[in-house]
Amino acid sequence: MDIAKNTVSSKGQVKEYDIVRPVYRDGKINVLFLGNSITRHAPAEDIGWMDDWGMAASKEENDYVHVAVRMLDERYGKVNYCTACCGDWERAYFEDEKIPRWNLAREFEADIIVVRLGENIWGPLRENLDSVPLYPHIDRFIKHFKVKENAKVVVTDLFWAYEGIDKVLRQVCERNGYSFVHISDLGETDEMKALGQFWHEGVSLHPNDNGMRAIAERIVQKINE
Repeated sequence: MDIAKNTVSSKGQVKEYDIVRPVYRDGKINVLFLGNSITRHAPAEDIGWMDDWGMAASKEENDYVHVAVRMLDERYGKVNYCTACCGDWERAYFEDEKIPRWNLAREFEADIIVVRLGENIWGPLRENLDSVPLYPHIDRFIKHFKVKENAKVVVTDLFWAYEGIDKVLRQVCERNGYSFVHISDLGETDEMKALGQFWHEGVSLHPNDNGMRAIAERIVQKINE
């Protein structure tokens, strides 16, 4: 995919006070989703997105977070879950001093951490990954939220493939014993995107309900292994 078409800004995807949203349901397992607009995007009238869930899903219950939560509920009983909107981290991943902005997600003390990040590392940063190495920063970012030593970490590659970033995501899994989930093929398939459903091209390139379900299924399969 031509990255220039992904014109949904990573800035201000949600209000600052709402970048972390925990949901407690008296569950025994806490599941944290670290993500960007595919995980959750607040209403943005300027791009024609009027909802507050994973961008381009038709309903909240159809985004990958809520599909995954239902699947986990079926196996483990009700789980607690938390979404952390990390688009601002992607835009300046090298500014480690800003990681505490998401400390509410750290306090959630997750048993399972799903890392669904990277699409918004682009422009000069994407073109100069060697000069500003991504690996040490994403490694540090993930470990900040891994409060429980035995927490399971699941990391996906990008929905819109980019080998320079996908390679680092694989490396962070290999070196730390995290589980890697491949989803980039979904972003190459029109049937998995909301093409024609929104006037804004960047929004319409996001996963539709089919894409969201496919992402959730692959994540949950890896969690259950």
